[in-house]
Parts: sequence; C-alpha cells; structure tokens
Amino acid sequence: MRFSLQDIKKQVYRRGGELYVGLHFLRPGELRLEIERLIAYHEQLMGQPRRQFSQDEARACVGDYRLAHCLIAALSAWYHWQQRSWSEVFQRIGSESQSLLEMAGITSPIQLRLALYDYVNEHQQGFLDAQERAATLQKFSATYQLGASDLEYLLALDSDDEEVLTRETPRPPSTQDVATLYNQWAFESALFNASNVRFIIDCNAFEHAHSGTDLPAGAAGQIGTGIGTVVKRLCYLARRLGVYYDLTYDPSSANTAPLLHLTLYGPQEMTGAPQQ
Repeated sequence: MRFSLQDIKKQVYRRGGELYVGLHFLRPGELRLEIERLIAYHEQLMGQPRRQFSQDEARACVGDYRLAHCLIAALSAWYHWQQRSWSEVFQRIGSESQSLLEMAGITSPIQLRLALYDYVNEHQQGFLDAQERAATLQKFSATYQLGASDLEYLLALDSDDEEVLTRETPRPPSTQDVATLYNQWAFESALFNASNVRFIIDCNAFEHAHSGTDLPAGAAGQIGTGIGTVVKRLCYLARRLGVYYDLTYDPSSANTAPLLHLTLYGPQEMTGAPQQ
C-alpha cells in the first residue's frame, strides 16, 4: 500500500509568487515512542479478528491523525489481515462436525449459508422472524453437531470482520524500519504526483564517491568516469522505462562545482491531457 498525497502531513505555502508543497519527513528519532506504541498495539492484537482492531485507538498511539494514518499503512508491510481456513477452525470445533458437513457437501462458508437458506425455505416457508431465529439456528446446527455460536462464526468466517491479524516476519519491525519506510513511501507519493522532477547533481560529489579519494587540484572542471557512468545509467533507465528527460551541464566557476541538471517529465507533460 502506498500513500495518497492528500493523506500525507504537509505544508502548502507561497514563496516569490510560486506555490510550494512541503511534505513532512521523519527525522532520526522523531516519534520513536509513538511508533513503539503503535507496533505494540499491533503485536497485542496478533491472532485477533479485524473487528477488534480500533482505528481510533491505533491513531491515539501517535496523536497526529495524518501521521498515524500513514504509519498504520506503512506497518502493512509487516502486518496483514488473513482469513482463517475452514479446516483450521475445525481443529478447535472438532473433526466430527466437519465430517458431517462434508457428507452434506458443505466445505465452505458459502455452501453453509446456502444450506441454511434451503433449510429456512423448507421449514419456515422462506421467512425467519426474529422470535424464531434462535430456535431455528439451534435445530439446523444440531444436524451437524455444532453449537449455535460455532454456526454463527462459520457463517461469517469469510467476512472481513473475521480476518485475523498476522505478521509476515519472524520479529516485529524496529521503529527505524517503520520511519524509513514511511519516508520512502512519502517521497514516492510526491514523485508519483509530480508533473516533472528536477535533480541537481554535484559532479565533484559523484567523482569523489567513485574514486573514494580526495580530488586532485585542477580536477574541479572535469567530468570523470564517476559522473559519466551515472549519466549513462540514468539515460539507459529513462529509455528503458519510457521516461522523457532533459539533461544539461553547468561548468564550474571560481566558487561553484560543475553541476548536472536532470529533469524527468511525466507522460502528460509530453503527450498532453487525455482527450477521451
């Protein structure tokens, strides 16, 4: 699950006649205690049905509504809702009831609801009022040696409310894992909604990163193999992904390093808005 731009905490402001949107990214250590509480809330409800998960209680762990909404979404990378299987439920109820249901051709909640529908049509002329409901369900469940509460649960087993919370990883995520993923998804949301994205690349920084040593004197005005490799890689990926781009180079001056300006355009900027 990714974030919608409207769900992310942000600031909208004007500067020099231009409209800016500043997204809120988590700094190291920010909301550490709040994220710990949110993780603990998920751990507390492991194996419990979705109907016991309270969005309000989860948001209260963080306090800020927008941040809480996105952090809960980020935790879906580790926690998810899963339906219990038919056979798993009968490990608790008993195999004898499962055998009786299978003999009647009932092996899923859908088939059980259909069997109950047929039973009501046959014994109640297709209508079951509230006063007779409990007695009728009791008679129907007794046919398969089920308790009334077990029958009610099996009838709703495939509903969203009965999904149980599970974790896909052996251990819970750390607060830093959650914060890092939040920042990543917030940044991806900004990119996804942008008409164009501009990067200013310091050539010397790439050269230094490539060589792993300090630059020699007089090398500031040259593009070496480090930035050249990066440029080739960017151009290759842009062509492969079908992204339109512009790439310009600013030579160095006495006070500035050489810079590359990379602009990536969204498809609408090149092809125009859809006409149909």
